[in-house]
Amino acid sequence: MAVAQKPTTPKSPGFPFGTIAAYAVALTGVALIVVSGVYIYSRTRSGSDAAEFIYTVPDENLGSHLGRSAGAAPYTPVIGEQPVPLALKAPDVARFASLYPGNLLNPKYWSEPEWAGSDPFGGPTIPDGFIPVLSTDLFRDFDPASQATGMRIPAIDVDSRVEELEILDLGDQRQYRTPDNTVGHIPQTSAPGQQGSGWFFAHLESFVAGEGSIFRRLPEITELIKQDPVDVYIMTANAEFIYRVTGTSQVHQDDLKLSSADDAQITLVTCWPNRVYDQRVLVDATLIAYRSLQ
Repeated sequence: MAVAQKPTTPKSPGFPFGTIAAYAVALTGVALIVVSGVYIYSRTRSGSDAAEFIYTVPDENLGSHLGRSAGAAPYTPVIGEQPVPLALKAPDVARFASLYPGNLLNPKYWSEPEWAGSDPFGGPTIPDGFIPVLSTDLFRDFDPASQATGMRIPAIDVDSRVEELEILDLGDQRQYRTPDNTVGHIPQTSAPGQQGSGWFFAHLESFVAGEGSIFRRLPEITELIKQDPVDVYIMTANAEFIYRVTGTSQVHQDDLKLSSADDAQITLVTCWPNRVYDQRVLVDATLIAYRSLQ
């Protein structure tokens, strides 16, 4: 007599941990290869854009750029020449001018007036409440020896506190402590308002260490100053100073050397390019105005 066998239920396969682990390792390897490739490419390209950061306000424009008074060249009329009337005689032209006040529009927006921003009309303007000065002036109403406490650069949305950098002793060498979420001032360089050069450092970016990205837009200044003045506001306990940018440049980190000047200037520094950071973008500015906070 045959015995009937019970039907058996097939076992479901176990969770494929081995397969998932293999895929994870493969994807990690691909990601590392891509990241390494991008880094190597960026490394080989580092410094190739140095010429793009070299710009200095031309000498013939420097005086007016810094807001220094300069008389207009005398006009010598040609014999028989009649002055051109300033009044607009054509009604249609006059009506259009009243609707489109181009004389109030910053020149950099003339090509796209519908996207015009609120930037003031170009030129060497100084805000109300500030006293225009030459960068070679010596202040008489207070001693500009206070440390910087804050910095603003409205053109690139910088608004940060400033701290004095500490020097780290690494045994066979010394280096400055990296500024953490702030702008750092090298203490051996000039204080705001003093003659000489004050040097200020901040990070371009810091994804891993979380040290901030205060100067992430500093490299943009090269193009900005070709269109409009860019001003750097530095605050101390007793005064606020305005420095106007006069030029930008880029150097390799090994070629960076602190320099000074005969007048009151500052230099802003950040690392470049992204992911490599072996170059340094420098922004130079000259003192044009101040106001006492006492």
